[in-house]
Parts: sequence; C-alpha cells; structure tokens
Amino acid sequence: MNLDRLISRLSQSVTEIVVAYLLAFIAGGTDPLRLAKIVLAIKLNVFAVPLSWTPVLRLPLWCWYVVAVLWIRQWLLLSGYSVAEAVGQVERWAGGEW
Repeated sequence: MNLDRLISRLSQSVTEIVVAYLLAFIAGGTDPLRLAKIVLAIKLNVFAVPLSWTPVLRLPLWCWYVVAVLWIRQWLLLSGYSVAEAVGQVERWAGGEW
C-alpha cells in the first residue's frame, strides 16, 4: 500500500469519527450510546439499513442523510474515482449523454 493511499484512508477514518461525534452531540437525546450507534452505522455501510428499523440503530432521519453522504464518500475512495470524476459522470448522465 503506498503512502498516499494510507494517508487517504487514515484521513477518511478520522473524518468519520469526527462527523460521528458531531452528529451524536447535535442529535443529543437521552441515548448514551448514540455515538456508538452512529459509528456502527457509518462502518456497516448499507448493511446498516435493515438495522435502522430496530432499536439497535434507530436514528433521526437527518442523521441517516449525513451517514449516506459518508457512505458515498467511502465508495468513491474504494472505487478509485475522484469526487470530480464522479460529479462529471453524474452531470453527463443528467445531460443525457450516455
């Protein structure tokens, strides 16, 4: 694994933990395990969706929106595409250029 990829993954993990902490802080509530729930939802990726219907990962809808954005970021990092390339592809699809 080259150094750039290692730094990128480390940066992504730090970002996910910081965002999870901020979500838990903003969401507040009475659940003392909210931070753990958010980190679990982020790390499980789309496999967390079935658990969202249970008390295990019950979070407000806006928290799931932020988690979904982090999932997209994870997929981009693992796929090797940059954000600019992904946005360009979506713009081409939206413009009808298949």
